[in-house]
Amino acid sequence: MRFIAPAMLAVAALVSAPTLAGEPKQETAEPAEKEQAREVKKICRRITSMGSRRSERVCMTKEEWREFNQGN
Repeated sequence: MRFIAPAMLAVAALVSAPTLAGEPKQETAEPAEKEQAREVKKICRRITSMGSRRSERVCMTKEEWREFNQGN
């Protein structure tokens, strides 16, 4: 029983070591792509439906929130 826990830790360390040793990603996105990614950023808010105390988390883009608020 004393040897099982250290053996399991050693196996876990050996299995995860190659995963952690990977090369870091290099950022190759151009400024135009980065700007476009910023526009797609989602904004999350909590919304309560009619007659309910429970709120629901809804995530939409800035433009979608504008449309949502105009409909209310």
